[in-house]
This record gives sequence, structure tokens and C-alpha cells, in this order.
Amino acid sequence: MNLLIVDDEYYSAESTRRKIAENGPVFTEIFCAYNMKQALEIFSANSIAIMILDIEMPGGSGLELLDHIRQNGLDTICIFLTAYAKFEYVSKAMRLTSIDYLLKPVTDEDLLSAVSKAVEQYRQQTNIKLNTLQAGYWKESELYLWELFWLDLSAGAISSRKADIVSELNLRNLDAAAAEFTYLILLIQCNGMDEMPLKKDLHEFLLKNIAREYFYKKEEIPVVVRMNRQFYFLPLPGAGRSRETLLSLCSKAFTDFVPRFPNTFNFYIPDRCCGISDFQEMLRELTDTAKSNVSLENHVFDLAQLSRRESVPVEITFSEGHYSDLLLQRKTRHLMSETTLFLNTLQHSGHATRDTLTSFYYSFLQILFSCMNTTDNEALPLFREQISQFPVDRACSSIPNLRDWVTDALTLYEECIRSCADQDAAVTTVKNYIRSHLDENLTRESLAAMVYLTPDYLSHLFKRETGFSLTNYIIYERIEEAKRLLAGTSQNISDIATRCGFQNISYFSKQFRRFTGVTPREFRK
Repeated sequence: MNLLIVDDEYYSAESTRRKIAENGPVFTEIFCAYNMKQALEIFSANSIAIMILDIEMPGGSGLELLDHIRQNGLDTICIFLTAYAKFEYVSKAMRLTSIDYLLKPVTDEDLLSAVSKAVEQYRQQTNIKLNTLQAGYWKESELYLWELFWLDLSAGAISSRKADIVSELNLRNLDAAAAEFTYLILLIQCNGMDEMPLKKDLHEFLLKNIAREYFYKKEEIPVVVRMNRQFYFLPLPGAGRSRETLLSLCSKAFTDFVPRFPNTFNFYIPDRCCGISDFQEMLRELTDTAKSNVSLENHVFDLAQLSRRESVPVEITFSEGHYSDLLLQRKTRHLMSETTLFLNTLQHSGHATRDTLTSFYYSFLQILFSCMNTTDNEALPLFREQISQFPVDRACSSIPNLRDWVTDALTLYEECIRSCADQDAAVTTVKNYIRSHLDENLTRESLAAMVYLTPDYLSHLFKRETGFSLTNYIIYERIEEAKRLLAGTSQNISDIATRCGFQNISYFSKQFRRFTGVTPREFRK
């Protein structure tokens, strides 16, 4: 704890410092400043617990100094020493939260008494701050422990038997009285969180804070539990809380904060309060309802209303033959428009289920496979490999997601066909180049670079089309040209070998025999 004495009278400041150092409370360090500028410099470099200062000083009064440090959020305890006993000084000092006001000349007894009083107040302030800080730490720790408890209970890691729950609460140093309460479970479905890898943690932080602010009372522990990236739940105490109030708060939340998020949300409200032993069953009812919802977004679902609603089956009515015709005619945009219209109609019906979407998914996928096999069966393996990266669970979780999947699938369909066509064109380009440049140094690397493919993949394409790897195809074409020259010209064998790209006559003879079964000389005879 440091003390600062601020007085423009040097000897008065030093006398005060000496009296306190010899007879007053113990300080880590006692500083002296003789004007406002020096005092501020000391404040900037040190933590000052108590300050003794004169009101009237040249270059800035003590009141100005105190006002300055208060504006900067410092709660230094101040004692005024002055020769002026004027009410306006006293009242101003009190407003700036000084604790004492002493007239010069001050007696040693009054000075030391004022300093001791200030030290005691500082210690009380420090204890209050420490207790407040510790309370804050415990509050955060307690919130974490409650969230972990509810997460374990939701996952089945804790038995739903009341006795087991009480035992677990006691084991975790949590209030076992929670086992006697009833709860209204609010389930929040947040869609699209995983599509924002850079901001999802920030959005989750904001979501949890807003949920705590909207749905919990000040005296309650604001538990918001993340089951996964899609589902969060709030175990709201049922006492003093009605379903009607919760419905109203959900509606208000949609108006106030949901538009600020790029995600879409759904709120699911139970039809009744439940005891803690029935919590797992209630949460399962809510999540089952959420998983069956594939049509509505930014909506409040009341299980009491849903239970009174009759289920209306929805059948798939689109024409697979018509969709196939459009795809075979390469009318992809037209097909996308018709598919979007069908899915929108399905969404507006309000009766679509996950089974409905799954049925459509597999029917549409079969159309794509069938048409691709008809159009270009070489592209089918590539398409099958790529489309498998689109998880069916994600695609069929909602109509908007299924709509996105159809768009991606049709785009992939076109890319695979185009890729295979481009590959065929690449093979033709390389084959023509090889025939025209047999006498050059032809390598897999240089030829692959021409058509922007890897050497291995280009060789794979040649193997598929010709039965030769790229290297053997080059040799094959060179031997074919050598056969033509041997049969149709009188050039000597060494010149023919060079003209066909063979720099070594021995190697030429060896490869010629490999492909024809005879030597170049025997072939010419």
C-alpha cells in the first residue's frame, strides 16, 4: 500500500512524510509531489492507495487533481490539508469522496488519526473487492457446474431416478433442492452454425448470453446447455413461470435479436412442466418434434398445439420420367426451377416429414445416376465418388437444405460430364501432339502440363482408352512410324531410329522386337 503527499510547500510535505513514516501505519512507499503535474506522473507509474493533498496549489488545485483521478476510475482515498476553512472547499471535497478535511496547522495526533482512518477504509474496500471478485468466480464456476450437470443428465450419464439425481447433486456440491423443483424445458434449434467456422464461437457466445437475458430471472442461475451445434436447451424453473409467458418471451426474442443473426432459429415449448425425473423424457419429446420439422424456420412450436393437430400424409407426386427427360436434354436450369417449385409447394403444405424428404432425395439421386449412365458412363464413378461427400442426414434435415442439395447435385452432375468430355479432348490433343513430334524428347510431365493434368492421371486416361500407359503409348507410336518408314523408304535403320525419337540403336531394336516380334532388319526383309 502506497501513500502520496501532494503539497506545494516543500518543508510541509517533508514534515508530513516524516511524521507518518515514524509514527503512522506502515506503507510500502511514501511519495511526495509538489504540484499537480508531478502527482499525475507518480499516479501513472504507481498504485496509490491514500493521498494527502493541499487544496490550494499553483498549476492545478488539489480539487482539480482529485477530480482528474476520479474521472480515470481511481478510488484512491483522499485527505485534504489546507489553511482555508471555507465551506465551498469542504462541500466540493466531500462530493469527490475524500474522507477527511483537516486545517493547517494540523496536530500530529489529528494527522495520524486521519491516516489510520484512511488505512482502515482502504482495507475494508480491498476486502469488499476481493469478496466481490471471489463471488464472481464462484458464480461463473457454479454456472459451469450446473450446465455440466444438465448436460450429463440429458445424455443419460446420470440416472433419471430421483434418488440418483440427489446423490449426484450432492457429489457435485450443487443444491440438492433442485431435484424437488418442476421445470419448463425450452429447446432452441439453431441452423447453419457449422457453415460459419470463423464466427460460430462468437455467435454461440452471443446466443447463450441473449438466451440468459431473455428467459431467466435475476435470482435464477441462467443455465444454457449446448447439446450439439444445432440444439440448446434451457431448464427453466417452473415456479412462477407460465407457458403463456414463455411463448410471449419467445415471440419477443424473434422480434428483438433473431434478425441480427445469419442463422435461423426455432423454439420448442413443452405442453407441461416436468419434474427432474421426467426431464429426459420431456427433452426427447422436444428434440423428436424438432427433428421432424423440415419446413418451418424462425418459428415457435408449442407442443400443446401440435398434439391437437392431425397428421396429414404427404405423397411424392413429381414425375420421375419428366425429370429424366429434362436431364437428358441438358435442361438443367429448367429442372432446377421445377424442383424448387415442387419443394416450395411441399414446404407451404406444412405437412412434410423427414421421411418425405428422404424419399425425394433417393428418387432424385437415382434419376441422376440413371441419366449419367446413359449420357456418359465414364463420368459415373467420378460422380458417385463426389456425391457421397454430401451427407444425406444434412440434406434431408430441412426443405431449404434439400433445395441446396439439389442445386449442388445438379452442378456436380454437369461438372462431371464436362470433366470427362474435357478428359477425352485432352487425350486427343496429346495423341495428335505425339504423332507430330516423335523425334522430340517426349515426357509424361511435359505432355501432362500441356493439358493441365497430372502425369499419373494422364497415363491413367491413356490406359483406359488405348490399353497403354502414356510412356508405352509414345513407344508404340514411334514403332508404328518406324514400321512405315522401314516398309516405304530406303533410309538406313539408324536414321529411322533417330527420326522416330530413339537415340540408341540397341534400344530401338529391343523395343521394335517387343512390339513386332522381329528385329527392324528382319521386318524390312
